[in-house]
Amino acid sequence: MRPIVTTLVVYVIAAAAVFGLQLLAVTAFLPWRSGGGLDLERHGLATLLVGVPASSGALIAIAVLAAGRPRRVRLRLTPSRVAPRAIVAMVIGTLALSQALESLVIALGVGRGPALEWVVRALASASPAGLLLAVLVIGVLAPVGEELFFRGYMLTRLREAWRAGPAILVTALAFGLMHGEPVHAVLAAGIGLYLGFVVERSASVRPSVVCHVANNTVSVLLSAWVGSPPGRGVNAALAIGAGLVFGGSMVWLRRLPPPA
Repeated sequence: MRPIVTTLVVYVIAAAAVFGLQLLAVTAFLPWRSGGGLDLERHGLATLLVGVPASSGALIAIAVLAAGRPRRVRLRLTPSRVAPRAIVAMVIGTLALSQALESLVIALGVGRGPALEWVVRALASASPAGLLLAVLVIGVLAPVGEELFFRGYMLTRLREAWRAGPAILVTALAFGLMHGEPVHAVLAAGIGLYLGFVVERSASVRPSVVCHVANNTVSVLLSAWVGSPPGRGVNAALAIGAGLVFGGSMVWLRRLPPPA
């Protein structure tokens, strides 16, 4: 029971630090006071570029401090035990699952939710320099922080008490809850389930970092350059096609021998 209680306490501390530092960073560094209040539409990209590093830094620091020594082992930062082609399949699976889930909620008429729509609008209006910063912050830094904490620290600690399935599920739910908004939380939890599978399959957090970075980077670029295709019919077709690709990658990965 001790690993479970300790992990949940650390998660609560991390959640408070993430939301608290995001708020502190935005209010301390954004020059919005002269306008009479924070305009999320006008300062959307700046809000992301200031808030995300604060939350990611908190997750990295808490994961490193809570993990103990040796940190490379306790955060599963050791080299992956799968071949590079398997990591490629994992990345394809992540991208396909992400597209399938996003297209599904649009096809069902649920939509991605106000928060994700706001992020898309902020990225669509970004300058080339702003987009580059968004790739570095949202595409790279945020996934590193989230993977180190959720799959590196949290999943690894829960595995001391539980089998892989329950540990992956609880970690994914905690990952989703950290994203706040209901639709975003469900989408994140779905991705979290797969990333947990990736970590267990590879015995390392490194492939999940690669998958998460690839997914966020592609999402940032597509949001800025293309956006989501309109229409339920198109998104239904995309959901089915991406789902088939994801299923194929899962079948292939499950045929691999488990890591020693």
